[in-house]
Order: sequence, then structure tokens, then C-alpha cells
Amino acid sequence: MARMVLLGMLSAMLPLLSLAEFVAPFVVTPQRDVERMMRLADIGPGDYVIDLGSGDGRIVITAAERGAMGHGIELDPGLVREARLRAEGAGVADRVAFVNEDLFQSDFSRATVVTMYLMPDVVMRLRPILFETLAPGTRIVSNSFDMGDWRPEQHVSAAVSGGLFLWIVPADVSGHWTVTIDGHGEPMRLEVDQHFQDIEPRLEGRDQGYFMEDVRLHADRIDFHAVNRHRSYRFSGRVEGDRMLGYVHIQEGDEVAVAHWQAVRS
Repeated sequence: MARMVLLGMLSAMLPLLSLAEFVAPFVVTPQRDVERMMRLADIGPGDYVIDLGSGDGRIVITAAERGAMGHGIELDPGLVREARLRAEGAGVADRVAFVNEDLFQSDFSRATVVTMYLMPDVVMRLRPILFETLAPGTRIVSNSFDMGDWRPEQHVSAAVSGGLFLWIVPADVSGHWTVTIDGHGEPMRLEVDQHFQDIEPRLEGRDQGYFMEDVRLHADRIDFHAVNRHRSYRFSGRVEGDRMLGYVHIQEGDEVAVAHWQAVRS
């Protein structure tokens, strides 16, 4: 009987509540925190900002006032209408758009910056989509909630929340690679384990392994230093899909050389 009463109460309530209130109830971000988000992501002309759960539109509108373009995605149609009116009032309606869409059915791939103020479980559901969809170098800023063990690049204080978090989307470098160095012998094998921007590369060549140090992946830029008792290789390059390209400093005894290197994912 109690279960039937509870179901009846929920059925009566559902027409009064929007899906948006279940996924991410609208909480206004103070304008001073909006400005902090702009500075944290270094938003300016040339950026395309997508705000997930855009509410009254203030984040996208503020970005447009800084010269950016973009759009907001919002489940509540009333808030979409309000955001459009605010954009017209701010004189930036030609630089922004607000759409009534489901976040999990939306395309984020155009973004150079993604902003969000969503519930923790929604953020975690979005995490793999953001990592797999966004181009390397895309900045993500979240108000109040982090993305678990995806380590943020920065965490700064905010006026009324748990802080603001910034991530830079890294290139996907996981897997097996074949490395060739112009004019320097046989190809080498590179294996990379990756957890977001944290990577563990292993290099082998001529049946010898190398000790790895100074390893760094930032956006599409990769650097690592491979050393053994015979020689050292200091690699620096960029990731382009299933290829890496760059230059390597090679030291063997007192001899130092610089050569072009490339890697192809197997």
C-alpha cells in the first residue's frame, strides 16, 4: 500500500518538474565566478565556447563579450528563451546560440572551450565523451565538481562554490608505436600506457631497453628522455592522430646529434 501511495505521489509531481531539475538543477553562477572561468580558460577571440547546462546564458554571453563565439546547451526550454533574450540585450545575439538539447545527444567537437556546472554523477558520465570527442588542447572548466582521477591542470578558489577546475584535453598516445630516426639505424618499439595526461612510455631498440625520464604530454605535445648505458635520446614532438613527428637530440659519449623522428601507431 505504501509503495502505491509513493508511486502516486511521484506521478503527481513529475509534470511539475523538468528533466533538467533531475539532471542538474539550475543554480546561478555569480558573475565574478564567470569572470574567473573566463580567465582560467583564457577565453578570447578565436575561441568557440560550449556551455553544458547553460541556464540563463551568462557564461556564453560573457565569452562573446570577450570576442569568442559559441553556444549553450540547456534542457529547460524556459531558460533557453531567457538566454536568447539576454543575448539580444547584451548585443551579442549574432555570436551565440542557445539550444534545447540533451547533453548526451549533443556534438561538442567544435569547441575550443567547454564549461559546465553540473552534478557530480553527470560530470562523470560526460568524462569519457569529453576525452574521446574533444580535440587535443581543448580547455574544460568545471564549477565546483572535478572529474575523479582525471587530474586537473589547475584548481582555483571561487566565490560560493568548491572551486573551479581546468583540464587540457591530451592527445591519445596509448598503444604500440614504431619509431624511426632519420639516418640512425633500425626502427625502435615504443609502448605507451596512458591515463589521461599521465603516460608511461617504454622504448626498446636493438634488444635494449631504456630508462625513461622527463616524460610529459600536454595537449598534442609529447616529450620524453630515453637513456641507457650506451646513449641517450631526448625526444620532442607533436601528435597527429596515429603519427608523432618531431626532433630528437642524440648523445653517445661526447658526440651529440639532432635528427628528425617519427612514430606510427601499429
